[in-house]
Amino acid sequence: MANRSDPGSALVDDDAAFAEGAITLWANLLTLIGTHLRESGTPRQAVLDMLTMLHETNEETIRSPRARAVASRHLMSVYRALGEA
Repeated sequence: MANRSDPGSALVDDDAAFAEGAITLWANLLTLIGTHLRESGTPRQAVLDMLTMLHETNEETIRSPRARAVASRHLMSVYRALGEA
């Protein structure tokens, strides 16, 4: 992995780095959508149920075990954040 504090170092854009970035972007978007739903009056449990359904779908459809695990961790963070909000 490239050292981000060293401007002279080349950034590595391998498949794993790309997937991690895409999953992080996806999790951030889910947080924004979930927050908007809550602020618009959607019951907390309904939002959490949607996230649970998404998690179950991910478990069935993401082929890479590593990507599936990373997505699961990010989704659990979103779930906790929205569950506590």
